[in-house]
Amino acid sequence: MTMDAAWALQTALYDALTGDAELQALLGSPARVYDTVPKNAAFPLVQLGSVRMRPYEGIEGGYEHIIRLTVFSRWGGRKEPKAVTERLRAILQDARLTLEGHEMVQARMVFEDHLKIREPDIMQGSLRFRFVTITETAVAA
Repeated sequence: MTMDAAWALQTALYDALTGDAELQALLGSPARVYDTVPKNAAFPLVQLGSVRMRPYEGIEGGYEHIIRLTVFSRWGGRKEPKAVTERLRAILQDARLTLEGHEMVQARMVFEDHLKIREPDIMQGSLRFRFVTITETAVAA
């Protein structure tokens, strides 16, 4: 049975991010990349945030995924979260990630934002990526 496209993509994203030496230098080793951030987690960190998936019109077995990656930092300014978002973009822009049961067609950043959140010492950087995948069975057909 083919792995769900959204889960295959999340798994590939996690592997790509945690396996990147430059990102580990910024986040610590192992790289602090979470689906759900644990209490008392060290900073900086990346959270794999909201995910939207829908069939990709015109491609049988194709899916469009919009995924938010959020960086949380206590650096005291934008320097640290900006460095992390730049590295995330370098890893994922036009990436050809290996997905179980699916093929990556496109990976594009569509949005970036940096802001101070309500907690007084936390800066946040957010990236939104658009990924297009297709199931391997559709590719083989």
